[in-house]
Amino acid sequence: MRDDSIESGKIVLSFYGDDFTGSTDAMESLTVHGLRTVLFLDVPDREVLARFPGIQCVGVAGNSRVMNPSQMERELPSIFRGLRELGSDYVHYKVCSTFDSSVEIGNIATVLRISQDTFKQQSWTPVFVASPDLQRYTVFGNHYAAMRGDVYRLDRHPTMSRHPITPMHEADLRLVLQQQGAGDVELIDVLHLNGTQAEVWDILQRKLANHPEAVVFDALTREHVQQVGAILALARQTAEPMFIVGSSGVGHAISAIHGNSDTVSKPADKDVEMHKVDQLLVVSGSCSPVTQQQLQWALNHGFEGIHLSLQAVMDETDSKAALQDIVNQACDAVRHGKSLIMYTALGPDDPSIQENQRQMIDRGLQISDSGRILGSYLGEVSRQVIQETGIRRLVISGGDTSSYATRQLGIYAMEMITSISPGAPLCRCYSDDLRIDGLELALKGGQFGGEDYFTQVLNM
Repeated sequence: MRDDSIESGKIVLSFYGDDFTGSTDAMESLTVHGLRTVLFLDVPDREVLARFPGIQCVGVAGNSRVMNPSQMERELPSIFRGLRELGSDYVHYKVCSTFDSSVEIGNIATVLRISQDTFKQQSWTPVFVASPDLQRYTVFGNHYAAMRGDVYRLDRHPTMSRHPITPMHEADLRLVLQQQGAGDVELIDVLHLNGTQAEVWDILQRKLANHPEAVVFDALTREHVQQVGAILALARQTAEPMFIVGSSGVGHAISAIHGNSDTVSKPADKDVEMHKVDQLLVVSGSCSPVTQQQLQWALNHGFEGIHLSLQAVMDETDSKAALQDIVNQACDAVRHGKSLIMYTALGPDDPSIQENQRQMIDRGLQISDSGRILGSYLGEVSRQVIQETGIRRLVISGGDTSSYATRQLGIYAMEMITSISPGAPLCRCYSDDLRIDGLELALKGGQFGGEDYFTQVLNM
């Protein structure tokens, strides 16, 4: 079902990403279906939007995934109001496709509660986390994610079950939400979605008669995603804008109704063309085994590596000198024609992780602060290296790392150039600093990309 009811020139969907890698993932899910999408670092005003004629979707890259509920209550209300004022037909709170969250950090039930003050006309919230394009599936409420060719239930996933900040010990998304403080949560499962649109709509109405706070939607196939999109389009007619919580699967679902059913790898806009490069700068704060393989592959195929120490970052007496030393090392490598990786850990078993955590505790810091500290540091180093050497392509690896590092670059917006690996596209940066403007940037979550991802980005 294609919905042509949205007037020409109107913003179809606006979204807030709970981290930066997820935000570029959400942008990609819309762009590949022909919807021009620009990702901003703050809610744009009309003057900023006017710089992007023909824009159809607006994103705001955030970092609420690492916030506690009190921080979310301070941060999110103004963002939700700003997105609503853009006049889009859908407002999407974009979460990671592995739903990593907890009572203390990135609490999604808190998001449901906060949203009710802005979207008062909406009595329930759709929750759609599946994204088959990323090999993320929800079946009978339980969530699954692939890794190295195998599909794991979320609470048995080799990485997510042992995530250093938000380990996932439950796979049923209804229970995850309720453990975080949500009220009743209903489910539209895969068997329901196999029915006709009218049948699914009738089932949803029966579920809504129980007055749930949220309804989780399953999806195993692209056909399920399209069915969910059709149902959300119907629901929008009684709640405009429609507030939705979910992964980039939401973008694919909405695009199936309001965009093109076929996908493209590149946007049509000539301002976002890719340029050939000879060198690549990579900074990584990810502990993922997937990233570990990617780092090792690149280091074995010509990249130079610098292993960064958190101790030097946190030592206030030496931090400026340590930063300058790293910048000098990095600039020297780039000037000698090298592609460079600066990384904080080589996989989840790197002994530096426990040492870093011990040092943070000794300094009275929370372990959850590591993303902020490392990300800000990596971003500052990256900005100085780019400004001093003129290197034009950068990859930031790690969700929390990306959220903080990107803000240090001095950019105000991004737009997708081309797909690389699902969920981690190459983007063009917009900045008032001419040394940064036009930078090509890929933000890669720890779980995304093949083993040769970094060499793939270099050779595009």
